[in-house]
Amino acid sequence: MQEQKIQSRYVTLQEWAAMMFSKIPHRNTLQKWVNEGHIQPQPKKIGRAYQVKRDARYVD
Repeated sequence: MQEQKIQSRYVTLQEWAAMMFSKIPHRNTLQKWVNEGHIQPQPKKIGRAYQVKRDARYVD
């Protein structure tokens, strides 16, 4: 019987940046992108950290 790995729909902002970019932007830059709406769909703040959908994209 094969073990199924369940992937969450959301990842942290830093994990998302690591998946999207070869060089991870500084956390201040990521925060600025969230505040200016450059990440779509918009990340959600859960507790102290932003959670981003895995399929989110950077929009200029």
